[in-house]
Formats: sequence, structure tokens, C-alpha cells
Amino acid sequence: MSNRPTIGIRMPPWTSSNWLVIGGIMDYIIDHGEWKLVTEDNGYGEMEAIDIGIGWKGDGVILYRATEQELDYFKKNSIAVCLMSSEGPDGGFPRVIPDNYEVGVKAAQHLLETGAQHFGFLARGETSYQEEELAPGKRVYSRTRLKGYKEELKSRGFEPNVFYLKGYPLWKSDSWKKVEKDILDYLVTLPKHTAIFAADDPLAAVVLRVAEKSGIKVPEDLMVLGFGNTLNYCHASFPSMSSIVYPAREIGYRIAESISSQLTAKKKIPSTLEVSINEIKERESTAFIAIEDPEIAALVKWIRLKAPTEAIQVSDLQDHSSYSLSSIKSKFSKFLGHSPKDEIKQVRLARLKQLLQNIGKPMAQISSEMDFRSVEEMSRFFLRETGARPNAYREQLLHKKDST
Repeated sequence: MSNRPTIGIRMPPWTSSNWLVIGGIMDYIIDHGEWKLVTEDNGYGEMEAIDIGIGWKGDGVILYRATEQELDYFKKNSIAVCLMSSEGPDGGFPRVIPDNYEVGVKAAQHLLETGAQHFGFLARGETSYQEEELAPGKRVYSRTRLKGYKEELKSRGFEPNVFYLKGYPLWKSDSWKKVEKDILDYLVTLPKHTAIFAADDPLAAVVLRVAEKSGIKVPEDLMVLGFGNTLNYCHASFPSMSSIVYPAREIGYRIAESISSQLTAKKKIPSTLEVSINEIKERESTAFIAIEDPEIAALVKWIRLKAPTEAIQVSDLQDHSSYSLSSIKSKFSKFLGHSPKDEIKQVRLARLKQLLQNIGKPMAQISSEMDFRSVEEMSRFFLRETGARPNAYREQLLHKKDST
């Protein structure tokens, strides 16, 4: 037991994904051997306070962000380090972060699916902190997310209206009023039926609060998407907030892998490991199809509800509309740029890819859950749409995982 490495974990208390990250670290420990984990804690008077910083003794540290002085201390004392933020200095140590460019791409793709014709982007251009280890200054992640967002929208002929929030001293009691005013000033410049990507859930929650106070209807007049899937924001907002899921458990696993690699010197550690984004939780704030024709909007919504688990046909749409089948096809082409058959295929393919990422789930179970008549039919569908068979797709996922 005495040979177990001691690994310190320091994450800010306001990141609600902490327990999921630690779950990913525990997944790694279960697979590869015991560690002694120590989390930073001020004790609140009931236990001895633990400070993971300069002067801390241990084998490795997992940090959200750090100062240059802290990183110098860890390096001089041969303590392994892994950072989990794109901001601040790295001291030559690795980072494990979400693929922020891909975050922007996924946000654009999701909002494009609503049929919106106007798009916005809201992020912190910079952040002010009293604590040096939280890296005050310009934000890297927001600019990277904007790049992916803009490029994906540009490929479809759109340009977002971008607003960077200035760095207010958030420790002052009235700063929230200034933040809300700036966001309201931005929102009133946007045309109706704008879909906005706020670069994180707290900002998206502020947008929803400002919209409610000012009488902007969500999702009818404004659709809002956040990042993080932070439940205390997503479900404590009105309406409930759609959000891109932060891959916390996968990040935790990769962080632990990085620390282990430094401790054993088994393989070269990438300076930055970007973890893919695989899921968006759609809730009320984007559950609106911005299509002028309400019948076609209802049909699109019906497809997206039913197609993931039912083998629906284009002919089924006539049962839910007063339009003829030829009119339905014509209107889909007008409003969405593709046929109803393509819409059904896109929805089913997206769900199938998501299910295949669960490597342990049998093909037969996936086929049954998606209402394919057989595994063979499912395989033929996947091959037609992607050029690869489901097993080959899974092998690519495993290879990607192993190579990182």
C-alpha cells in the first residue's frame, strides 16, 4: 500500500462536472492500479485544510489552472502535472481539454438543424479574477469555439453576429447588473428567430434570464444553446437550456493516463490532448423549428422524435399533414435544402453513430433499439451512408482511443 502514488486534485468548486472527472480518474485507477487521491479542501473548520500548491508533497497533481510559480515548483520537485483548462501557462506540462474547435462545429450543426436563418455567438472575451491561479485575461477557448462555429456556418452561407463580453470584476456585488445590461444591449440588435450559441452554460443562463425579463420569447424569437450540460443551470433556467455535453468522464480518464505516463515514462505525452464531443442535450431552449410553415416544422419535429427508434417511412408523413406527399417533398427542399428521406436518414445515422460509440453494446441490441429488421440491414444502411461497416467504425474509434 505504501508504494501507491499520491495524486493531488485541485479543481474550482464552481465546476459542477468535478465528480464526473473524478469518476473518469477512478475508471483508470480500476483498470491500472491503486493511487492515493488527495483533493484540495479548506476544511470548513471540521478537518485540517489541504492546500495543493507550492509546498505540496506528492507524486502528481491534477489542476484546473496554475500559476507559473506553481508549475516551476512542481517541475523542480519532479511532480507530474496535468492541466484541464486551455487557459493560463502550462510550464511545459500537458493539458487535457475538450476539442473546442469541434464544440463550435457541433453548436453550428445543431442550430442549423432548427432551420434558423440568423445566428449569434456570445462569449467572454476576457475574464477578471482575484486569484492568480485562475489565469485572468483573454480567453483561448472562446476564440477557438468561435472559429469552429464560424467556419461551419460559413460552409452553409451564414455569418454569426459575435459579441464578446468584457471582463468585469465579478467579485463585486453589482457586476451582474452590468453583465445583464451588456447582454440585453446585444440581444436587442438581433433579428427575430436568431439562434445563439453562448460559449458556456453560465452565460447561456444569463441570456435566458435577460430574455425572460425583457419579454423576448424563447425559443420562438430566440434559441439558446450552451456548453457544459451543467444541470444546475440547464434545469434552473426558463425554459430549460439545451447544452453541449462536456465529456468529463473521458477527460478524467485521459488526465489519469497522462499522469501515469509521466510517472512511468512509458510514452511521449502530447502537449495538448483534445477530447471529442459526442452529445448535445436538446431541451426547450432550442426545441423549435424555425420554419415559416408550421405544418412542415411539425413534420421535422416528428421525424426527429420518432426516427431514432422507429424505421419510419416518407409515406408516413402524410398521416401527420394535410399536404400531399409531393408538396411535402417540395417544401422540405425549400425550407431545409434536402428531402424528407434525407432528413430521416440523417437523424437515424446520427443516433446509430452515437450508439456505436458505446463499444460494449452488442450490434444486435443496437439494431433492435433502432427498429432495424436485422443486424445485416443496419450494417447495409451504415455502409451506404458512411462508406464503412459498423464494426470498422468501432475499430476506428478504438484505434483513436489507443493512439491517444
